[in-house]
Amino acid sequence: MQHKFRSSALLLAAGVILGGCASTQTTPVPLGDGAKGTLIDCSDWRLGVSDCIEAANERCDGDYEVIASTGEQWQAHTGVTGVLADLDRAMIIRCADE
Repeated sequence: MQHKFRSSALLLAAGVILGGCASTQTTPVPLGDGAKGTLIDCSDWRLGVSDCIEAANERCDGDYEVIASTGEQWQAHTGVTGVLADLDRAMIIRCADE
């Protein structure tokens, strides 16, 4: 019984440590029209598209436009959308007030 409790405690601790490390990465990027945008990267295996959306809502108070995302097919990965080619889950947004 004591061994089972110890194993469960170790698994719980590992889950808390690993779960606490996952976070989206945001990076300012210039858009082609001179405006400022934000690259939101949620490619970490513990993150999903919903984490990208949550980060975009926090960054722009819920009022933003998705300029590009990894879920879309692009004719050519040029300019600011070129960074999406190397990411699993990410999007580039522009806040409405910027």
